[in-house]
Formats: sequence, structure tokens, C-alpha cells
Amino acid sequence: MNRVIAIARLQAVGRRDGLLWPLVVLGIAFAVNLFVFGSMGDEIGDRPVTGGLASVYITGLAFGAVAVAQQFPFALGMSVTRREFAAALGLFTLAQTVIYAVLLVVLQAVEDATGGWGLRLRFFGLGFVDTYGVPTQLLIYAVPMLLMSLIGITLGTVYVRWRTNGIFAAICGVVVVLGAAAGLITRYGRWPAVGEWFVDQSALSLFAGWPSIVVVLLTLLSWTALRRATA
Repeated sequence: MNRVIAIARLQAVGRRDGLLWPLVVLGIAFAVNLFVFGSMGDEIGDRPVTGGLASVYITGLAFGAVAVAQQFPFALGMSVTRREFAAALGLFTLAQTVIYAVLLVVLQAVEDATGGWGLRLRFFGLGFVDTYGVPTQLLIYAVPMLLMSLIGITLGTVYVRWRTNGIFAAICGVVVVLGAAAGLITRYGRWPAVGEWFVDQSALSLFAGWPSIVVVLLTLLSWTALRRATA
């Protein structure tokens, strides 16, 4: 366990950019939204949700992929086993997710206390999140971040295992599956039922429950690819 923690610390040192850049991108998106909506004056409406919060999640996905593609060959060269690398990466990703989730919950509280930064703006809050307690808010922010990081990590493991052909094959596979599902739903006229299903789900289910299942599946998939990957 001590060795895994040491490797996780090494990854933290090697991934300072991965820790800082999502915050930088989030800060830039926040500043841009403040400027744009601040210039609108009274035309801003009643507590609009900007969607800029997605920037930190997208950046987390990108750096999840980079973490594996760049650090896995180095780790093998340092005689780190695949199991140790995977455990350390998982520990680092969980810690990163918790830090971001706590930060976002705090910023949402500040946003509410300041009346949307004095502009009635929702950047960190999503409206419905305010109705839940802090533990649930942490889950709603954390699990999607963990999911996006796992998507990036899975892409990274696919790359180190099958290189560029694997990435394109995976993307094509996802497009085919989603396209087939959309075609079947359209063919049988089930879009209203799909919409009703989403409406009937709680925010905790949509943002934490169902994504957790995908997180588990991606974890198994990434480990399966990683255990046979070479530098």
C-alpha cells in the first residue's frame, strides 16, 4: 500500500498541469460569463444557467487520457507493475474528484449567498442542486467528474494498448451503438417514453446513481486493456 501511495504522489507531481489547468479553464469560463452577462444588465432574466461549469469536466476528461498515455510508459520503465500503476491512478483520480467536488459545492454556496455574484447568475449552481443537503450535492458534483476522468483514462488505456487504430475503432463503436439505439427508438416511436423516464428520475439518480454504473464498467474496461498494454 505504501508503494501505491508513493506512486500516486509521483503522479501528483507529474500531473500538476492536470490539477491546475481544469481550474484555470474554469476560472476563464467564469470570468467570460461574468463579463457577458454583466454587460446585458436587466436583460439577463431570472437566474440563467450558463453551462460554463462543463468546462472543468471536459478538461478533466482530457487530462485523464493524457495521464495514461504519458505516464504509463514511464511507470513501466521504473519497474512499476500495471496493478500498482492502476491502483495509484485510481487513488489519485478519487482524490482529485473529491477536491473538485468540495470546491464546487463551496463556490455554489458563495454564489447563492451573493445573489448570483450580484447578477442573478447561475454558474456553479444548477438550480435544483440547492434543494439537497451538502452530502448529496457533493455526489452530484463528484460522480460526473469521476465519470469524465474515467472516460479519459479509458481512452488513454485504449491508446496504449491498441494505439490510434484502437481510439478510432472505439469512437466508431460508440457512434454505431448510439446511432442504432436512436434508430430503434425512432422506429418504434419511444422518444416520449424516454423523455418521461428522464423526467421521473431524481437528480441524484441522473447525476450520481446511473453514472456510477458506467464508472464501474469503464474501470473494468480500462483495467482489461491496461493489463495487456505495453510501453
